[in-house]
Amino acid sequence: MSDVSAVEPAQAVTADAAADKAPDPRRHYDSPEDLAEDIDLDITARHELLCQWKKDLDQRLEAESEGMSASDPIAHEQEAKLANEHRRVSNALEELVRGHPDLAPCR
Repeated sequence: MSDVSAVEPAQAVTADAAADKAPDPRRHYDSPEDLAEDIDLDITARHELLCQWKKDLDQRLEAESEGMSASDPIAHEQEAKLANEHRRVSNALEELVRGHPDLAPCR
């Protein structure tokens, strides 16, 4: 049995992709800032992962606002945490793009 905690986030994301799993940046990084600053990934990979993170949060927040979540609607506190995480991901993306204007907008 391997020690997952010993695997660097960039290696874990690469392993997910190699196994045809959609990389889950939230699972491998403590914060969007950590992902944006991970020099073990190239700029394009960081951008794509941050875009995925933002898309996931967009979908979760939209589902909650429409009352379509899988469980009971989340508490205001949890929704505020998601909104704060969304803001941090958006800010990390803005910083990354500011330094690399050739990056395309998130789809």
